[in-house]
Amino acid sequence: MKKIILILLIMPALINDGLGQSRKYFSYFNALQSYYNPALVGLEGSSARSIVRNQWSGIDGGPKTVYGSVEGEFAQIGGSDSVPSIGRNAIGLSVMYDKHGAFSETELLLNYTNRIRLSEKHFLGLGIGVKYMNTELDGMSLSPEQSDDPSLSKYMGGFAEMKFLDFNFGLALRHNNYYVAYAVQNLAAGKISSGDEFYTKRPLSHNVQAGYRGVVSDNVGLIGNVLYRLQEDLPYNAEFNFKALFMNKVWLGVGHRVDYSTGLQAGFLMNRVSVGYSYEMATQRQSRMYGSTHEFMASIRLFDHYGKGIMAMW
Repeated sequence: MKKIILILLIMPALINDGLGQSRKYFSYFNALQSYYNPALVGLEGSSARSIVRNQWSGIDGGPKTVYGSVEGEFAQIGGSDSVPSIGRNAIGLSVMYDKHGAFSETELLLNYTNRIRLSEKHFLGLGIGVKYMNTELDGMSLSPEQSDDPSLSKYMGGFAEMKFLDFNFGLALRHNNYYVAYAVQNLAAGKISSGDEFYTKRPLSHNVQAGYRGVVSDNVGLIGNVLYRLQEDLPYNAEFNFKALFMNKVWLGVGHRVDYSTGLQAGFLMNRVSVGYSYEMATQRQSRMYGSTHEFMASIRLFDHYGKGIMAMW
């Protein structure tokens, strides 16, 4: 009986996020810049990273997400001895697996960006991404609310699968110390698909991002990132995080997702490796019942000659 009550409490939140078309949230969203905007691939140079997120910890059906990516600057891949702080071309491959309620999604995203020099310190990046998504629906796990949805009820007690091919486009103004970017995702709006049909559409998503990093003293640096997302079938999403890096080794930070949650962050930077943890708490009164969220992040810079300390991380 307790499990049934918990499921009934959770499912309205999943429904508000568009059933299977749920929006993916991350405390360390700054580690997924190229996921939101292909023009930001290679923002930290050539690197590999991974994020594991357990949302609503301890609740059956709560979202669980695993993300991994590899990004490379062409100049570094080519073994150049003189690599600029911001290269001209970069490419990246991302993989994301997300499970929430009755839905499981696997995304593959290939990004490429070309940067144009505007001045000695400023670059304009143009990026394009190609995305393949496979979504699986377990009809045995549908909630009572979902069972009443005509597009889902026919799969009750069975199994369905739907595949999508889509495209993203982005622009980014970059400097060593800051960036401002805009991107649009799902340019095909879900029209290139195969398999079963339990989605009617995948609307365009507009993303605006900005970040700054700077030195306060020899031992203290500050880093801030902002993300704003707008999609017609979902509420707007606005969030930010700020970190203070001490001795170029340890950081402490705070993140806030407007009308949703607040998180505390901590991590360390060791040579080319960085590891972080975030504990996120719901701020909406009606969502406190969902429990807390844990997120782990790890990344490694693949080449040692691309920045150190605060200039090596966002």
